[in-house]
Amino acid sequence: MSETSTLKDRIENPELLAKVVPVEEAVKHVTDGNTLAISGFTKSGEPKTFLPALAFHFAQNAPQSRITLLTGASLSEDVEGPLAPFIRKRGPYMSSAASRRRIHAGEMDFTDVHLSAFARNLMYGFYGDVDVAVVEVSRIRRNGSVILTSSVGISVEALTRAKKIILEVNTAVPDYTGFHDIVVPTVHPHVGWPLPLVNVRDRIGNPYVEIDLRKVVAVVESRTPDYPVPFKAADDTDKRIARNVIEFLLQCKEQYNWGKRLPPIQSGVGNVANAIIGQLYDSPFQKIRFWTEVFQDGMLRYVEDDAKFEYASSTAVSFSAEGRERFLRLFERCKDRLVLRPMWLSNSPEIISRLFIIAMNTPIEVDIYGHVNSTHIDGSRIVNGLGGSGDFFRNAYLSIVHTPSTRRLKDGRTVSCVMPYVRHIDHTEHDIKCVVTEQGYALNMDIRSPRRRAQDIIERCAHPYFRPLLKAYLDMAGEGDEPRATDVQALNGWWRDYEEACRNFPKGG
Repeated sequence: MSETSTLKDRIENPELLAKVVPVEEAVKHVTDGNTLAISGFTKSGEPKTFLPALAFHFAQNAPQSRITLLTGASLSEDVEGPLAPFIRKRGPYMSSAASRRRIHAGEMDFTDVHLSAFARNLMYGFYGDVDVAVVEVSRIRRNGSVILTSSVGISVEALTRAKKIILEVNTAVPDYTGFHDIVVPTVHPHVGWPLPLVNVRDRIGNPYVEIDLRKVVAVVESRTPDYPVPFKAADDTDKRIARNVIEFLLQCKEQYNWGKRLPPIQSGVGNVANAIIGQLYDSPFQKIRFWTEVFQDGMLRYVEDDAKFEYASSTAVSFSAEGRERFLRLFERCKDRLVLRPMWLSNSPEIISRLFIIAMNTPIEVDIYGHVNSTHIDGSRIVNGLGGSGDFFRNAYLSIVHTPSTRRLKDGRTVSCVMPYVRHIDHTEHDIKCVVTEQGYALNMDIRSPRRRAQDIIERCAHPYFRPLLKAYLDMAGEGDEPRATDVQALNGWWRDYEEACRNFPKGG
């Protein structure tokens, strides 16, 4: 399908068409100390023209300016990188190397928040006033309501709460009319009805966003498509993890009488997630449904197979360059099989629990008791944020954490991803029902002590090379329900042995 269009084609409202200005003029509406709430989720639907222009404006005219930036999830480095020096506060999720450096240096305050809670907190006013909303749209309708593009995230809350609105009309992307299901969260003291969603394909809102036209101070044009998300081909480890996940699901199928239908799937982003989605396609399961945050490359093949796929719900579509081309070819078919929702709704605990979602996400590390670190390397250096993994893990029917058993670092060491204890806890043992690595899987679904769970995770999930060390820690930890080593001298000795093992990990092991 043709992607490009003219600005007049996309802006049906004469009042807003008259507010089209060069982006160099629009950025002047943002000043030092402002809070910006913007569109964008996992590098899709972000203001790709406005934010780099704002960074250039600050650098040239107001280099001491500092702002607060609120988004749905991560932005591309092309968008966030130039602006990072001018961001004082950032939330709730990011993947920018430039922002990460400033966070670690103490130059940027970053708050990591469950995504479903962040969007509601924004509406409640917990983060203060929103001075400016900058939102990418694919169409402005005759009555002034807007059609979003490839993500929803917090776009609706931004447009609702902001004092000023700047619309970035992207004429290089398709018109997304018909993709969205827009619902605004209620605000105390108003009590909303329970969300009337009982199937993945149900729609309960509008396909457009109503806005206050008096708040619109500028409209700018963008002709930049979403930046592609790089995906690597699944390696042998990824495929073995995927096979173990499918084996666990097939076991559940028999044990819990699922028949040929899986409960809806939530799958995180990344290579392991894509490998699992690939293996799932080759499994016996039919009419698969996705209730997830990001619809990505591995899911596109499902759209073309009526026997294998029923419907998908997410808050964004995010593809590699090849995936984007395939999505454009399947655009009309995807419109009939995929709905994009605000992230407070896609990540709603109420809906996740009601629909019996199977949640699957990749962490940095797990420990022998089942606690999970999704965000911080060595307990202090943040990578991205926990995103929606907590929303899903805590409320899922089945919660599956999958990771390679080892990871090779840039300094040449190979570390274990199964540890005696994680150095930052994002998800407790209470929220995880299955731990999976390429070695196997261990369950946390019945009644048994943490020590027995630890023995299983060590034997079934840890790399054989590190198992003796993990067993030694468990022995050293002593007695108790969930024993922890407290002898500092013994603990330091264990860490010395572990560091030596990491340096001497066998090649090809």
